[in-house]
Amino acid sequence: MSPPAAPRPGPRRPSSGSLRWLADGLAVVGPDPAGVVAVGAARLPTEPGVVTVVGEVAGPEDWAAITDALPAMVQPGTTVRLGISGAGTALGPGVTPDRDASPAAALSRQVQADVYAPDGPVLLVPGGSLYADGGWRRSSGSGPSVPAGLRHPRPDWEAEVDTVARHTGGALRARSVPAGLWVHRQTADPAPVSYDDPVYAIPPDGQRAVVVVGRPGLAPPDPRAVRTVLDALDPSVLLTPYGVPLSMVLDLASDLAGRWGRPVDVATGLPTLDDEDRLVSAAVDPDGGGWWVPPVSRLRCAPGRAPTPVMPPAVVAGLTRDGDTYRLGHGWGVAPTAWGLWIRPPQVRADRDDSGIPPPDGTRLTILVGLPGEPTPPEARTVLTTLVARLTAQQRARITVAPAEVDVLHPAASAARPTGTDGERISGPTSAR
Repeated sequence: MSPPAAPRPGPRRPSSGSLRWLADGLAVVGPDPAGVVAVGAARLPTEPGVVTVVGEVAGPEDWAAITDALPAMVQPGTTVRLGISGAGTALGPGVTPDRDASPAAALSRQVQADVYAPDGPVLLVPGGSLYADGGWRRSSGSGPSVPAGLRHPRPDWEAEVDTVARHTGGALRARSVPAGLWVHRQTADPAPVSYDDPVYAIPPDGQRAVVVVGRPGLAPPDPRAVRTVLDALDPSVLLTPYGVPLSMVLDLASDLAGRWGRPVDVATGLPTLDDEDRLVSAAVDPDGGGWWVPPVSRLRCAPGRAPTPVMPPAVVAGLTRDGDTYRLGHGWGVAPTAWGLWIRPPQVRADRDDSGIPPPDGTRLTILVGLPGEPTPPEARTVLTTLVARLTAQQRARITVAPAEVDVLHPAASAARPTGTDGERISGPTSAR
């Protein structure tokens, strides 16, 4: 048996103080004192035959580092992707190119390879993707550059979503965002949108688009206008409220499920990554001043049925399941619901009427103890204490207990509404501008 052939050495990776290689074919350019850009860039999908440079060109020396390094890295058949704001814009950053070409077009001629670059700002989105609000451009070294979508990696739903965004008008404003579409009420004097808005930090799902409904500080949009937009999209969409009542979005989803004849999923808040890189839903208050992570992150609206949780929430982890409840002891269990958590005897039917509970607005966690209209046994208070101990401090600050007389946490102020969440904010996306 012949010995295996020795591996062929790869191309040399020239580096400088402003260009740092994270791996073969992946580099960060420009200032990154906290290492945030490097961490985000490392999560981009690996692309064989593609050299990717992400970062900020802060001066001519940064662009010179790119043009000096890439000729050695770009082999025949290689493609270059520049996650650098303005690299695909005429007279963009770096050395002034010939005529009105972009820096990417000039680089494409230099290395004789296709170069993808954003026309305007580019965002490094949590979860490992790049988003160019003005679109990506592909320069081939000869002829004008051509459009190449808004997102990288490019999801299957992109063309459909961006077409809807371009053709929506009237009383509804529709914006393309990294994860899909953002629809909210149109105003005569709209406040500017910043790329630091948490909508731009929702990790995209390549299989289905997220439709964000509402904007903090604005009245909810007309549901009829939103339905018209949703009818133009693939039924796999994930709906999420943003500064509007959760009940409004659940009503939209239930209506669509009935007309489409298939389930429609709703996130209870903006899908976002927590500190442990888990996908959770962050519910934002109508004024945008506070947010929290509800126990139930996803709800499914099936035709003719009430919304139900898609998966067990963390609050019931480790508990024994008994039908649609989870045992808490003393013959009681907890059932996750669309409006919160229901502590009840496990033998109660899943379709027991709970119509007395207010529709969920997404700002509070309702915990119903016992059966509506019936006396609550004393041991239910012990079960309530056990359940509350399983919640996060942020969730405990949002609790409303019904009936109020069983509230063992703050009985004298059970109806009081907390004023905030200790100044917590959702972090925005990292921009490579």
